[in-house]
Amino acid sequence: MTRGLAQQAAIGYHSRLTHYRGKPYHEERADMPSPHTRISIIGCGHVGTSCAYAILQNRLAREIVLISGTRDHVEGEAMDLQQAVPLGSPIKIYAGTYKDAAESSIVIVTVGTAGKFQGSRLDMLAGNIVIVRACIQNLMAEGFDGVLILATNPVDVLTYIVQKESGLPHGRVIGSGTLLDTERLRHILGEHLDVDPRSVHAAVIGEHGDSSVAVWSAAQVAGLSLAHYPGADNLPSHEELLIAVRFAGPIVATLKGNTCFAIASCVTRICEAILRDERSVLTVSTTLTGQYGLHDVALSTPCIVGARGVESVIELRLNKAEQQGLETSAAILQRAYANLEPAEK
Repeated sequence: MTRGLAQQAAIGYHSRLTHYRGKPYHEERADMPSPHTRISIIGCGHVGTSCAYAILQNRLAREIVLISGTRDHVEGEAMDLQQAVPLGSPIKIYAGTYKDAAESSIVIVTVGTAGKFQGSRLDMLAGNIVIVRACIQNLMAEGFDGVLILATNPVDVLTYIVQKESGLPHGRVIGSGTLLDTERLRHILGEHLDVDPRSVHAAVIGEHGDSSVAVWSAAQVAGLSLAHYPGADNLPSHEELLIAVRFAGPIVATLKGNTCFAIASCVTRICEAILRDERSVLTVSTTLTGQYGLHDVALSTPCIVGARGVESVIELRLNKAEQQGLETSAAILQRAYANLEPAEK
């Protein structure tokens, strides 16, 4: 190809890029949220306010609405956050209502019973289902039609219940799930191998809890399988690494009384993928419809997340032990739902 033809081809290519999906590129810049973008957060404890702050710092929305049962507290949180706005982009943050939340692109649910993390996350179901159900009923009564993100534990069972009762499509009810567990595993492996955890590709699937499954068969570092990466021979056993992941949250909660920053970062990352229509692969909780041979359960697996929420579920090629572990995890979650009192279903 001559230089002139090459230049013309390059100009044509870049012209097509600037009109990606029929819109001028400058209108889709990643750091420019729509002027109508609103995110609402139901629950203003440590997790909810940390989510609001992370969203504020990442400039993902033009409005953040906070909803909580304690009016003075939520107004104070909104004022504190609003006073940080002059240092960044213009964002309106205020204490609102379910009617305000219903007009949001995304609603994040972080409400739950107070108290330190103790025992299994599944033990929180009886108390948290009452609170979450009431919030969702209030929200849907106002006509909400966006994407719901749940961060309240036990997140997988609640994701399944909320999807069933809200009537929203499967993809628009997302649990934060094992995205946090996956990031904890990447961090631990990165520290042991002395490599940037962003170069570690490993997934934790199943329950966000005691039956989570690490997919060791697919774990990679810099394109190499984990087993062949230099220094992998000196890693703790797979069982020890997974135990470290499972107990990371309880240890943090024991030391400081709660966990908030890491989960807030995960929730914010999900919001970013939705609002920017990234179609990013994130390990989140969604209701399965036959993937891995599983039905009627919400649990985590890598998913493509874009403007419509979970747009597709990626079914990993698991080895026999991993498949059995995932089926066991699903059975535990289904049993937790089945054991609810009939009135609670």
